[in-house]
Amino acid sequence: MNDETIEKQLRDKTETEINLRHFTTIGSTNRYAKHLTQQQPIQVPYLIWADQQTAGTGKLARPFYSSSGGLYLSLILPNKSIDPQKIGLFTTSLALAGIKAIKACFSIAAQVKWVNDIYLNQRKIVGILVGRGANQTIIIGIGVNLFQANFPTEISQTAGNLLTSPPSDSEKDQFLISLVSHLYKSSMTYTNPQFISEYKHSLNLMSQQVELKMGHSSIIGKVIDINSLGQLVILDSVTKKARSISAGEVIKVYPNHLSK
Repeated sequence: MNDETIEKQLRDKTETEINLRHFTTIGSTNRYAKHLTQQQPIQVPYLIWADQQTAGTGKLARPFYSSSGGLYLSLILPNKSIDPQKIGLFTTSLALAGIKAIKACFSIAAQVKWVNDIYLNQRKIVGILVGRGANQTIIIGIGVNLFQANFPTEISQTAGNLLTSPPSDSEKDQFLISLVSHLYKSSMTYTNPQFISEYKHSLNLMSQQVELKMGHSSIIGKVIDINSLGQLVILDSVTKKARSISAGEVIKVYPNHLSK
């Protein structure tokens, strides 16, 4: 499927014009997207996608393995601002968009790890980043492990594949179209928290004892809910009180029989 056909299908599904640029290999789609927002006015959504990245990064600027066998993209949203009180809704809605695209294209029920990592068989298959570009733009970056034959040793026990064999070009293109369409629609409707119940259904942490890192501190507690702002609600193991967490990273999940 050529880029013109992909653009047309995206336009039909989203009812908006989306510019597209495809790279076989790129350093980082997010870095390219940020540079683009600095160099020219972005009037309509702009999609940069690549088959491989040589300098991909994830949360906290950690290296993100981005070999061929994956799908890597950045979607620039123009004239976009996010209410700080609703950033949790924005990020959780994007994770659910990824879950829906995977289900629609491959009939696979993946799960989400708060806030917006996507897992399958207890291994991470999708990472999502949200950042600000220049001139009031928001950049959604997403990397998907479709089928990687091998992972580096340091992530071989935690990273996984969405598929059990390489997808065809047609399957990859259709997934790209579905994923971008779902991401765009979620970015337009995230302020309505009705999707939270569906997000909770896909959450792999519910009722689990977890350790959560927030800046330089951490807490341990049992996940009891996702609230109407997309925040993680845990029962603090020390205070025995419920706490709503707006930002942080789950760094450990305790087996139920070892909960502490």
